[in-house]
Amino acid sequence: RSSDLKVWSRKDYPLIPVGKLVLNRNPVNYFAEVEQLAFDPNNMPPGIEPSPDKMLQGRLFSYADTHRHRLGPNYLHLPVNRPIVPVTNYQRDGQMCMFDNQGSAPNYYPNSFSGPSAQVKAKECTFHVSGDARRYESMNEDNVSQVRVFYQKVLSEEKRQRLCENIAGHLKDAQIFIQNRSEEH
Repeated sequence: RSSDLKVWSRKDYPLIPVGKLVLNRNPVNYFAEVEQLAFDPNNMPPGIEPSPDKMLQGRLFSYADTHRHRLGPNYLHLPVNRPIVPVTNYQRDGQMCMFDNQGSAPNYYPNSFSGPSAQVKAKECTFHVSGDARRYESMNEDNVSQVRVFYQKVLSEEKRQRLCENIAGHLKDAQIFIQNRSEEH
């Protein structure tokens, strides 16, 4: 079971570079280039797929849904979110349509007019899932050993000191029973 609060060991899972993000200027128009930016964990290169992690699966749904609510149904047409290369698909038109949106091409599949088709190379893998779906009680799960390794082996002495000062600074105004409880962990 994976958790968004834990990190994967780089010894067991070494990083694999998949690209490079270059930040080489400040935004000219903050609203257009920052406020309308819509990051989404669904945007993955072909061959890289999401894990079955429950938090990630929820985000795969909610990020795009949030962007549609916040920026409108055609948020992917905004210049800051638009792909560099042209994309053909059947998701188009609607409110706030800004471009020709694939012109008069048919908006249905299959069609006889060279519309986009499924890409076999981008087909997702499948995996078998069985059993009952129910709430999972994580109360007795080991939630400290990985944190201990992170604290002892990943953080430098300076970062450990800063972390302790940060925690203590936030706890100093908490009620005594909360301070005592935090010391237990």
